[in-house]
Amino acid sequence: MAYLNAPRLIFSGDFLSDVSTVNNDTAHYNNATFQPNFQEFGKGSANGWWNPEGGAVFDFQNCTVQQLALPDGTILSDSSEDILIGRIVSGSEGRPTGKMVDLDPDAQMVSALWCAQLRICTPQNELLLQGDITTTSFRDIQLRQTSGAAVNGQALGASWTSVLTNLVWGEKAENSAFLKILKETTQEDKLALNLNAFGYYYNHAPDGRFSLGRILGSIGPWFKGEPETFAPCRRLYGVLNLKPKNPFVYFGNSNFQVDTAAKRLTIDFGNSFPISDSLGTINTTSTFILGVANNPLSNGASLDIQYLNKSDFIEIGLLDYQAGPDWLNKTGGIVIFENLPEATLQALENRQLVLLSPSATDPTQFGLLARESVDGYLVRADNFVQRIDTGQTNIINFYTYQWGKTLPNATISVSMEAPTPDTPVGPQNPISEIYGNNFPQDGLSYCTSVTTDSDGFGQLSITGNAIHSPRVYLDGQIYTFDYQLPTVDPAFGIENIIVHLRDYYAVPENPVWGDISQTMIQYANLYPIMSKYIVNLANPEDLQLKKYPAFCL
Repeated sequence: MAYLNAPRLIFSGDFLSDVSTVNNDTAHYNNATFQPNFQEFGKGSANGWWNPEGGAVFDFQNCTVQQLALPDGTILSDSSEDILIGRIVSGSEGRPTGKMVDLDPDAQMVSALWCAQLRICTPQNELLLQGDITTTSFRDIQLRQTSGAAVNGQALGASWTSVLTNLVWGEKAENSAFLKILKETTQEDKLALNLNAFGYYYNHAPDGRFSLGRILGSIGPWFKGEPETFAPCRRLYGVLNLKPKNPFVYFGNSNFQVDTAAKRLTIDFGNSFPISDSLGTINTTSTFILGVANNPLSNGASLDIQYLNKSDFIEIGLLDYQAGPDWLNKTGGIVIFENLPEATLQALENRQLVLLSPSATDPTQFGLLARESVDGYLVRADNFVQRIDTGQTNIINFYTYQWGKTLPNATISVSMEAPTPDTPVGPQNPISEIYGNNFPQDGLSYCTSVTTDSDGFGQLSITGNAIHSPRVYLDGQIYTFDYQLPTVDPAFGIENIIVHLRDYYAVPENPVWGDISQTMIQYANLYPIMSKYIVNLANPEDLQLKKYPAFCL
């Protein structure tokens, strides 16, 4: 089950995301209405928001290895037990850092890591392990900071799941028993990686954490046939909303796996455990119980908590956590239950896992916080974010599971969402008309269903057709597809595929500056770090002075 497998490495620390905010605002893309103050710091479209001179840099900072889990269930957390513990986890060396990039200003909830690298080194900068992070977009965006987010400005968290490729095992790796086991266990020279990010600083606070966030990393073996952008595991879904308006689910999505042979359940709360600050402080002392439901549960998320009796579930055990920030950062939020009884293992084969909390007023009642999906179904698209040109066909890979095992011959329905309306210039949108998405609807050709094979694997072809600037000053169009199995679960929700279809463009035989000038002006407007400090992309003479022959037109 990818990163939840053992051997498993846990690290934690900070991440830097120096994103540019000028290009986050759709109205700023209109060259005809662009103003110089759009490149200046300040809240709102009349300015460049909170980081106008960002360079889209992504990097690991102050990260160290915290814990190792061995296949036999042993947990190592002291440097005397393995050379790897306490070692530095960093980004690339001797080359540019990775980048964090949105798909589009109309698709900012699938931000991707590009060209990022992960390295683990000794204090003397001797390499232990190095790998390239395959490009991946975050998903499972959910509420993390139930309080305290006013300091940093961002209460949400999300996960990047990927694989490490082009692995380099340093000479010193031989001194780590863990790394030797990991190298022997993983397949196809890849490693599974999961990154849970939260506590990001929009605010220019005096504590010096602007543009930093907290990150919890897990690395484990990757096995042939597994997806690359999500873990092929079972999942818990939160069913308790915190407030009536713009509700957020308490204890959101949590990945888990059941290893019947090892009699072990491993569950990841690293992207779902509620916290009160940007460093991962857990400020509750409530009792949480993991169990197996005796009867099917199908309730969706609600403000009203549903209660179970003791006879309604088999108790697996208490969730062993600690208040404060240390527990989450040392364990990555991953909890392990060992030596499960045979009766519990048998129940888990076809019954739902549940997360419960005892009632404060009636000890015989247990509030349901999260549950597994109806009938244990899971369907996910692997490469769910796509960029397509006219005439290009991209393939989306789907995987279906039931109770953690591949689900053969499953039918997945796929549908394009309806067009969204344009927003005319007005009091709430003073700069430029903003155009909707998902039109023209014939911009993409696709099938409306996918059937998986005997291994639960299926593919969807999406072909780009010619579109001609439906958003006028923004290249291409954003399309959102919904997909689901026939059994619709109100807690599971509907997952999406997000596609950016580029405008059709006939390449001139003898291009001149005028053919690309509007595009280059737009780049200069949206990325002031380039034009202010490197080269004015809107001026061909400046480009020629920088000796860029391609621009000597």
